[in-house]
Amino acid sequence: MDIAIITGSSSGLGREFARHIANRYQQLDEIWLIARRRERLKALASELASSTHAAFRVVPLDLADSSNYGGLGELLADAKPVIRVLVNNAGYEREGLLRDMEPDDMLAMIDLNVKGMTMINRTCLPYMSRGSFEIVTGSVSAFAPMPWQAVYGASKAYVRSLVFAIREEERRRGVNIMLLSPGNMDTEMNVRGSGGGKIGMLPYLNLARTVERSLSLAERGCGEYTPLMFYKAYRLAAKLVPATVMARFTRLDSGGTNGRGL
Repeated sequence: MDIAIITGSSSGLGREFARHIANRYQQLDEIWLIARRRERLKALASELASSTHAAFRVVPLDLADSSNYGGLGELLADAKPVIRVLVNNAGYEREGLLRDMEPDDMLAMIDLNVKGMTMINRTCLPYMSRGSFEIVTGSVSAFAPMPWQAVYGASKAYVRSLVFAIREEERRRGVNIMLLSPGNMDTEMNVRGSGGGKIGMLPYLNLARTVERSLSLAERGCGEYTPLMFYKAYRLAAKLVPATVMARFTRLDSGGTNGRGL
């Protein structure tokens, strides 16, 4: 049985991935939708049912909760599928001065962005084989230290490092792992115009175009995709300029605490 798995699929980028995957990969037998919100997943599955012959499996899990990894592992062990497409997308973001942030928000970012992303890989990679691919959602916030977004940026820097390491581990098996590093997106986690300071002035991505391009590149074995020339230039600058200097320019000064989990 060939399947796709999309985490963080109840809204935003994950939801867009689900739409495109349902239309693009008609050979799939099942598409597994994973997020916290069961009703949203059921509504999405119902919406997409007519666009593919694949069955949808709604898997409501909070991936910030370590006790849920075993449940997903048991589902996979029972179904014994081949995961052809994995979108490791669930994430959580908050902004603000670290000294003022709620400890629960800081821990939630670490639990979901670091632990959840890591354990989805550990749980799913054994079920992937030659020709399979994974897209992991990182962030341009990983390119350089981000004052007022320190924990989120650091969590995505971990994602970036891990993805490049396991990409090399899986390369000989014929499994491609690609890091998607998006900038601003008009989603629940980052509503257009809601960002304070500099972040609200940065360019926003077209979600459909970003997802379509991401799938195309991952199919072809690409290892990293940063949409838009503006963010590509920022990635290059972060490589050339010392981190302590970059931090002076990347500071958000928003003082906000916007952000949502998927």
